[in-house]
Amino acid sequence: MSERGRPVVVGADGGGTDSAAVRWAAGLAQRLGRELVVVHASEPEALAARAAGAGAPDVTALLEAEEERADQVREEAARLGESVGVPVRLDVQRASPLRALLEHEDEACAIVVGTGRKGVLEEFVLGTTSIGVAAHATCPVVVINPEVDVDGLDHGVIGVAVDGSADSRAAARVAMDYAGGTGSRVVAITTWYLEVVDGYVVTEPDSPEWRRVEEDRMAMLEDTFAGLRRSHAHVPLELSVRRGPVLSTLLEASEGLDLMVMGSRGMGSVRGRLLGSVSQRLMRTAQVPVMVVTRPQDRRQG
Repeated sequence: MSERGRPVVVGADGGGTDSAAVRWAAGLAQRLGRELVVVHASEPEALAARAAGAGAPDVTALLEAEEERADQVREEAARLGESVGVPVRLDVQRASPLRALLEHEDEACAIVVGTGRKGVLEEFVLGTTSIGVAAHATCPVVVINPEVDVDGLDHGVIGVAVDGSADSRAAARVAMDYAGGTGSRVVAITTWYLEVVDGYVVTEPDSPEWRRVEEDRMAMLEDTFAGLRRSHAHVPLELSVRRGPVLSTLLEASEGLDLMVMGSRGMGSVRGRLLGSVSQRLMRTAQVPVMVVTRPQDRRQG
């Protein structure tokens, strides 16, 4: 996110379910001094065809409603640009929202998407755009639930989940870049839960085995951030080792953060999946924006 001039890209559905994501993206563009690109894409013909097959009474109404949504996005984008004082570029397409957003991955410093609550019909036709973008984009992707209070995110703290994987190392660098650009500090979090030392499950706090696990985790954090401490010396950094199930521990740790950053895989994900299970569940449930980062060697593939 440190590359100069790259715009912030955000998806807007025009129905209000992505309003938190759009406001957050506008605020990011303002803080970084970047252009905001608002993308609205839909496939009303496909939706109408599915609705007709299901016996929907008025297919034409669906098409007209989509035109109204597109007009609403245009009006809101214009007002947003004036209110935050950043240039806004609009991209309205008759296409898959996933494809339209991914068209911007090469130019974007980040793509921001909401997890708007779609109906069953829309979900069937359009799929889960937020998961798809996070799984395939070559740039960082920020996923924001509609319940997130984006106006209250003023803690000045960025969290990053680290487990020693290549993905989490990429996430660590992006988190430090982001913090440097926004004047924030970084809390690096690693978790452990069921560990076996010398054939025994570690359960006793302050036992030699417990201390050994904690020391190993801290050493991993120190190694991950060794170079970043030098290159980002102006960014305050805290290293935190926490014990507990990965998802619940990260959700608890996210309280008081402005953003949680994590790799697209790692943190207990299933090897080979495009997007780890923990990443997916965190995106759906976190009460703060979640940024998913793909390691550089994964980019340009598939």
